[in-house]
Amino acid sequence: MILKYLQIEWLKLKNYKTFIRLASLYFLLLLLIMSSVKILLSWMTNSGVEFQGISPNIIPFYDFPDVWQNLTYLASYLKFFLAFIVIISVTNEYSYRTIRQNIIDGMSPSQFLIAKQTLIFGFSLFNMLVIWLAGTLMGLFYGTNFVFSMYINDMEFLLAHFLELVTFLNLAMLISILLKKAGFAIIGLCFYAIFLEPAIVGILNYKFDDHWLITLFPIHAVNNLIEIPFQRYVFMEIQDYVKVSSAIIALAWLVISVALNYVLIAKRDVN
Repeated sequence: MILKYLQIEWLKLKNYKTFIRLASLYFLLLLLIMSSVKILLSWMTNSGVEFQGISPNIIPFYDFPDVWQNLTYLASYLKFFLAFIVIISVTNEYSYRTIRQNIIDGMSPSQFLIAKQTLIFGFSLFNMLVIWLAGTLMGLFYGTNFVFSMYINDMEFLLAHFLELVTFLNLAMLISILLKKAGFAIIGLCFYAIFLEPAIVGILNYKFDDHWLITLFPIHAVNNLIEIPFQRYVFMEIQDYVKVSSAIIALAWLVISVALNYVLIAKRDVN
């Protein structure tokens, strides 16, 4: 049944040129960013750059287990591309009235929601597998050593990245259902995620000095799953694990967004 829903979503998107371009650009950028760090470090070394006496070229960026946090953190910046694909997929249902036709043909709102969830989970799972494969190959080629216990250590960052994507894409779906137009939904997502929420969090941070309420905002919650890892090579102390509290908050937003998506699909006029 799940494969059937995934096939339906694929049939809706496969001939849509914007989807093909966005998906191709996303995975091209993902592989380019992950593989270009070695070139960047070599260029910095040749340019005479040093970090407190440390040559950039000896920074173990691809060593196990550092590679998992490093790559998933970089990949998190590209999640907007996948969100745009989800937005296009959902808003096209309203623009071309395929959601109305699906429901007339007997598909229930819950089945429609499950079909969209297969798309979101499929993208997130495939993305996680790409990072796992890229991390394994780059760790073997560029890393200084291979020890199996180190290889499997910190792999929870791959799961954290999966949770980050699934939650963020469901939030994008929620905005899509609310606004129904792709352009408005993309602008709404970017405005909220890049400007509005960071501004509110910044004000709260300024007034209350890291108030607990900040951790509950949805974009902050998904971004907080994987902390920036690069200070470890200079200051040696970073958060190199996934906080259980961060995972619980992100999971709560996932449940809330899926529930709201269902309510809106079930209760709203689909004309």
